[in-house]
Amino acid sequence: MATSAPLRSLEEEVTCAICLDYLRDPVTIDCGHVFCRSCTTDVRPVSGGCPVCPLCKKPFKKENIRPVWQLASLVENIERLKGGDKGRQPGEVAREQPAVKLCERHQEKLHYYCEDDGKLLCVMCRESREHRLHKAVLLEKAVQPHREKILNHLSTLRRDRDKIQGCQAKGEADVLAVLRKLQDQRQCILAEFEQGHQFLREREQHLLDQLARLEQELTEGREKYKTRGVGELARLALVISELEGKAQQPAAELMQDSRDFLNRYPRKKFWIGKPIAQVVKKRTGEFSDKLLSLQRGLREFQGKLLRDLEYKTVSVTLDPQSASRYLQLSEDRKCVTYSSLYQSAYLYPQQFDCEPGVLGSKGFTWGKVYWEVEVQREGWAEDEEEGDEEEEGEEEEEEEAGYGDGYVDGYDDWETDEDEESLGDEEEEEGEEEEEVLESCMVGVARDSVKRKGELPLRPEDGVWALRLSSTGVWANTEPEAELFPALRPRRVGIALDYEGGTVTFTNAESQEVIYTFTATFTRRLVPFLWLKWPGTRLLLRP
Repeated sequence: MATSAPLRSLEEEVTCAICLDYLRDPVTIDCGHVFCRSCTTDVRPVSGGCPVCPLCKKPFKKENIRPVWQLASLVENIERLKGGDKGRQPGEVAREQPAVKLCERHQEKLHYYCEDDGKLLCVMCRESREHRLHKAVLLEKAVQPHREKILNHLSTLRRDRDKIQGCQAKGEADVLAVLRKLQDQRQCILAEFEQGHQFLREREQHLLDQLARLEQELTEGREKYKTRGVGELARLALVISELEGKAQQPAAELMQDSRDFLNRYPRKKFWIGKPIAQVVKKRTGEFSDKLLSLQRGLREFQGKLLRDLEYKTVSVTLDPQSASRYLQLSEDRKCVTYSSLYQSAYLYPQQFDCEPGVLGSKGFTWGKVYWEVEVQREGWAEDEEEGDEEEEGEEEEEEEAGYGDGYVDGYDDWETDEDEESLGDEEEEEGEEEEEVLESCMVGVARDSVKRKGELPLRPEDGVWALRLSSTGVWANTEPEAELFPALRPRRVGIALDYEGGTVTFTNAESQEVIYTFTATFTRRLVPFLWLKWPGTRLLLRP
């Protein structure tokens, strides 16, 4: 406490009378009073004359202001002493203060910043010849703009940090949500497949039980057939034995009781049964039909499942500006029909002029996509119904005539157009066949840069991969054309494009039978392609 009074006295001596704070860059004026340089500069002149001292009111000239270096050092020492004693308890050792950066030349504290040279200055450096004419400001004042810039930049960085942390937290939450969704999907997949397996196992057991019952009935019928046959054979053997003995008798003895004998053994139609009962035979045929339905259903299920899991089903439409003038498109651009007359008066540079073709409006440069084309032909449904009725009639006739078991393999009649009258001329028949072949359609894919002017071969080398369908068959547009023999006539053709894999696969969308697969390396954009020169036929894009 002994040093408190002298310290306060020293503080009063180094306190500016204007700002009541420690003298900062102390200077003396003409009257001898000492103030802060900034406070002295702020003193305004009175009535247009010289400024006056705030204490003694004597005028002074600002050009006569002189620094008091010793007093600046004294202020610095008092601040250092006061800062070291502040908060120290009696007997407590003073803590080491942070090192103060001093002027390397004068070993004085740095108070100023030279804006011209960008250097830190002490009081003596400021008054030196080197910096006397430079613009020097107090370090606390000079640092403010830089501190504000740093704080602004720091605020921006903190916002960026918070934003990144928020994004990371959101991203982590999204990842966890997706992981939970994947786990749920995993459980759903396991449950769905287990349900499917259970259903298939039940159906399998049901069919096997039916088959076992049929086998049992057939076995029991065979045993009954064998038992009755053995009894009938024994009865016949006895009659034969008696007749053989009778035939060896003398004439008088044989003729003595001939009438009684004939009455004892009248002529009788012996039993000749069938080993398989008609009801069992019928149920066996029905079971064969179930087996065919099972095979067809599983094949369709497998094909559809693989297609839905591996390929993305897309909805495609047709580009009217690429359509030939012989083709007519529906309003939704999903159906096209053919006419031998121009259907459009518009001419576009990208349309087919000679070939009755049209391209899809949507193209593909990656991925696996799938769509279908339905071929609607007048009379096809009626022809198939009539064919089914004829087959059923033939089966009934065969059953009545005793041919086989009444179940015969069906076949698919490709000839569905009305039969033409025979002219008896081979050349005319060949001409009719050629004309019939020309009436066809093509479905597939093509490069978006495919040629569209003039008569075109429309081969894979030209950028077209397609099937040609007519009433007589199916062909792949290879060179030469490859005739194909699907089990059923495809009325809905599925087109599966694997761009990266380089394949175009055509299937019967109803039976899931693979008809043909093209392999190639695709480098350009591919679009759906339809070609139609078949009056009375419509091509529809599905879905």
